[in-house]
Amino acid sequence: MKNDLSERLEQKLKKAKTNNLYKNNGYSIGLKISMDLISSIIVGVLIGLGLDKIFLTKPIFFIIFLVLGIITGFYSLFKTMKKLN
Repeated sequence: MKNDLSERLEQKLKKAKTNNLYKNNGYSIGLKISMDLISSIIVGVLIGLGLDKIFLTKPIFFIIFLVLGIITGFYSLFKTMKKLN
């Protein structure tokens, strides 16, 4: 019974792959790239603001983590573009 179920699942997966259901289109790639870039910058800014509030230093950690977020965002963009080629 279990073997029959696994065979049917494998057949359905093969059929789905041949129907190009997993094919990436331009919108999904663009959304992934933009979300990676924006989310890393937002996380860096929030961490910087939080540390500035904790240590009572106004712009130091904000600037440091903003730059780190931008660098991380562009690095993930670079990795994604490298994966596409």
